[in-house]
Amino acid sequence: AVLRTGVDKDWLTTNPATEVKVRKPKKVKERSAGFTTDEAKAILTAALRDPETLGGMSEKTKLAIRWAPWIGAYTGARITELTQLRREDFITDNDIACINITPEAGSVKNGQYRIVPLHPHLVEMGLLDFVRRQPEGYLFASPGETLESTHARCKSVSGKVSEWVRTTAGVVDPRVQPTHGWRHRFKTLACVADIPPQYADMIQGHSQGESGAIYREPVTVVLYREIQKLPRYEWAE
Repeated sequence: AVLRTGVDKDWLTTNPATEVKVRKPKKVKERSAGFTTDEAKAILTAALRDPETLGGMSEKTKLAIRWAPWIGAYTGARITELTQLRREDFITDNDIACINITPEAGSVKNGQYRIVPLHPHLVEMGLLDFVRRQPEGYLFASPGETLESTHARCKSVSGKVSEWVRTTAGVVDPRVQPTHGWRHRFKTLACVADIPPQYADMIQGHSQGESGAIYREPVTVVLYREIQKLPRYEWAE
């Protein structure tokens, strides 16, 4: 990479490492990267416990533990995309309750906003009622003095949610990531539920893999139709 940069900047005339290939051993895969049903149930059930059992955590962190796992289970969103949600990011589009995952709120891996319909079960559980009771601004982190410090606090909360998954929810298998496991599980369930891959990618913010995809704007009513195919996690309540 250093030599390639040297050529790009005209510091070198040729890259002597052009033909060099680094062979890495294949990574051994011993289990699915997504949560098992038992792990998902353990996390979602633990998230419903009385917040007072969480000890000296901040109230914002307790709220993140309450809601981020459930939203992640039904959207497959990245944990930082959830801990940086603001009240104003909960919107209605075509009369459908949605979340607007936007770089304006913080880190979004591909730098592109996306509107994700909420699964009816989340609405029934009172997610929107909770949001309406909150003041404007970030739901799960206190604002800092600057936008950068606020984003850092949102990221810190995501780390605390991950720690909680390990210590309280009891998902300790190091082969599965404590919050990213929802993204992998979502993809698996989408396949089982016959959600076309392109719609699952739109919901999760994955690249479409073809240049023509940039001309296809996701239609909320279509994504809502697809997201309703996901099985409900009612057994965790």
